[in-house]
Amino acid sequence: AVLLVAGLVSYIFLAPKTISGDWQLTVNPEISSDATPDEVENSDKTYYKFSNPGEYGDGTYKTFYQGGVEEGEYKLSEKDGKKYIDMGRGEFEYTITGSKILKNAKLTVIYPEYTDEETGETYPSQEYVFYQAQAPDYEKESFDSFEKDEKLLGQWATNERTLTYLMYTLSYTETVNFKDNGIMTIHYESADLALDRYMYYAYTTKDNELEFSLVTNKMFKQKVKYEFDKNGNLNFVDDNTVKSIFFDEVFGSCTFYKPENLPDMTTQSTTVE
Repeated sequence: AVLLVAGLVSYIFLAPKTISGDWQLTVNPEISSDATPDEVENSDKTYYKFSNPGEYGDGTYKTFYQGGVEEGEYKLSEKDGKKYIDMGRGEFEYTITGSKILKNAKLTVIYPEYTDEETGETYPSQEYVFYQAQAPDYEKESFDSFEKDEKLLGQWATNERTLTYLMYTLSYTETVNFKDNGIMTIHYESADLALDRYMYYAYTTKDNELEFSLVTNKMFKQKVKYEFDKNGNLNFVDDNTVKSIFFDEVFGSCTFYKPENLPDMTTQSTTVE
């Protein structure tokens, strides 16, 4: 019995600690805050979900923040007895302590000290600290009661949206998916902008009016009228909504089509004269 207990304790604390699973970012040097992890508002909490690494230490991860989900790729490596992770910004050392079995594991990603070649200024080493925690399930965050419009259900897409950056006007595709569980997702996608983000909203409809809010902030509700044209395409009327990822209207004065009817866009980016 003593050997069994000793073996169990050893397994709990010495078993390989993988990065796969859910983590909450609790210490972010890029954000100055005196709040402890428990004091951070739910709407401001950031979570990461790592898939199991493959044969070559590569995998995917998702970031959950303020109702938005983005997906990226990561790769693990090991050099001189130290473990490194590359999430697209270079290789950085990481450590995992605690026990995933006891659900108190801690992930630390270390950004080393570096000197800016242009300014000569030296920046100290920084640590990003994550604790084992369950990432939110935005699909379960609908309003307590909601109504659906059968004509609205399903996916609608537009490629008429653009963003001006320096001398370029870049287009992006916006796909809205009205689900029968009371959740609306908006997918912003653009290769030019390296953009691939989903935003999750709770919604309800009545008399061709859409009411919605981010799943992480249901107190802030927005309304917009919608209508269908003679071809069955979707338009939003007098859209004065705010808080899209570009801080403009969520829908704008664009026509939304069923994905199979989405017109081709021959020009993805153009130079502004």
